[in-house]
Amino acid sequence: MLEIAAKLPPGALIGGDDRLLAEAVLRTGGVRFIAREGDFVLDGDRIVGWRDSVLSVVAETAAPNTGNSRFDAGGLLCRKGVNCGFTLPGFAPEVEAFTVAVVYRSAGEARTLASVFTGQANNTIFLSESEGRVLAKDRMGSTEVALPLGPDRGVKLVVLSFDGRNLRLALDGREAAVRALVPGLAHQADLFIGCRSNRTGLAKTLGQSWLHEVLFWPDRALLASQDAEDRAALAALHRHVRWAY
Repeated sequence: MLEIAAKLPPGALIGGDDRLLAEAVLRTGGVRFIAREGDFVLDGDRIVGWRDSVLSVVAETAAPNTGNSRFDAGGLLCRKGVNCGFTLPGFAPEVEAFTVAVVYRSAGEARTLASVFTGQANNTIFLSESEGRVLAKDRMGSTEVALPLGPDRGVKLVVLSFDGRNLRLALDGREAAVRALVPGLAHQADLFIGCRSNRTGLAKTLGQSWLHEVLFWPDRALLASQDAEDRAALAALHRHVRWAY
């Protein structure tokens, strides 16, 4: 038996990363949606909401999602051409900075993973996966940043941050950034999970994926921040994904 005569930090203990991530998200004002059966709000056998694990806010089903969501293989199943998405309306008072992180599996065509929609200005920054890459861009086409997918088809963590000046994307330890003067962001914004808006008729933007976790910070750009708590939250997220998936 190996004995260590020292007090180890909580992060060194197996199973402690989930708690450390939860605490870090709470300290930094984020929300964390985990695909667990107990976190879904049901109406009969229909999923009508997704409760976050930090603040207990509930993301509603998007308008075209009329009972399409399924819990499958430890994740929220998003099906090709079918709206299985959720929305957290008005969560960001202004889109001056934000971070979205998605833990998911796919065969490379997840299409829309998440989006931040500024309803008054009718612009959207969306996170998408298709054609061998992960892409972040806005609907008006003013900015775009992308990273190629790696050969591993297991669980992936993608992080998107906007700090008011740059759009940053991180995937598999790689990062890319682009100058982003995005019009129409000085308005209240909605977070969408697995779709781009409450509109119907956007079937080509809906792919196949399993969403395990979605995290959202409405006023922090973690990838650009030098704040100690922001850096700790990002590190906790990476540790959790490495050990839990």
